[in-house]
Amino acid sequence: MKKYLVSGIKFALSLGVGLGLIYWFMNQMSPEDKKNVIADIKRANYLWVVIPPLIGLLSNFFRTQRWRLLLRPLGYNPGFINTFFSVMIMYFLNLIFPRLGEVSRCGILARYENVPVDKSLGTMVTERLMDVICLGIICLGLIFFERDKFALLFNDLYLNSSSHFGNIIAQYQISQQVKYTVFAFVFIAIIFFLGYQARKKGWENIVDNFKSRIIGLVKGVISIKDLDSPFEFLFHTVMIWVCYYLMAYLGFRMFPETAGLSIWAGGLALFFSGVASALTPGGL
Repeated sequence: MKKYLVSGIKFALSLGVGLGLIYWFMNQMSPEDKKNVIADIKRANYLWVVIPPLIGLLSNFFRTQRWRLLLRPLGYNPGFINTFFSVMIMYFLNLIFPRLGEVSRCGILARYENVPVDKSLGTMVTERLMDVICLGIICLGLIFFERDKFALLFNDLYLNSSSHFGNIIAQYQISQQVKYTVFAFVFIAIIFFLGYQARKKGWENIVDNFKSRIIGLVKGVISIKDLDSPFEFLFHTVMIWVCYYLMAYLGFRMFPETAGLSIWAGGLALFFSGVASALTPGGL
């Protein structure tokens, strides 16, 4: 009975967070914006509304397989289902606070697959480095092929940094007060946790445990050099970003105003959404 009660509470909290995010987002919109959104929802081509999320699920399949490849040289072979859902939960938690899901997915894998958090965190760092490289390649390609449009874009942003466009960006950013409150809470929680552990186990054990976790983290980062199938790793990496690109580009077809945009516009949307996702919850 207790198990079902805990599961129910977790589900209710997750649902509450999701509804709370929707409520917060809607409150940021003016009455005119709300009317426009409702009108756009009614006239959207729903074939292209459904297809991008399905491609997004496919990208998570490739990300799951790539993560499993990185864990195998460390002596762990987690099941696909638990690894896949840990990745899905990562994206959900990133909607609440940037990078929150990165650590959470490692904790979930530790709980259900007995993969040490320090080692899975190391592989996560390797994954993110690969993603940054891919995003950099996309950026260089855009600058080379669309350099004239890039110049116009940045010129416009520079000249109108305090314009309506800048206000829209600021509107959906987390306030500094919220950020500092969260960081202060985390810092205090860490201090209390360390104090409790020192009293319970002693500082020497804490230092030894910290050293072992750092070693595990480093092993996770360098696990890429011991891959059994480097070409498979490369394949999954490329397919992740192909899926991301298709999500952006095919989404243009929802409305006639954007259906004719070029393939480079899809790359531009992908690049800026990738940067935004590192700075704001879910790239809002």
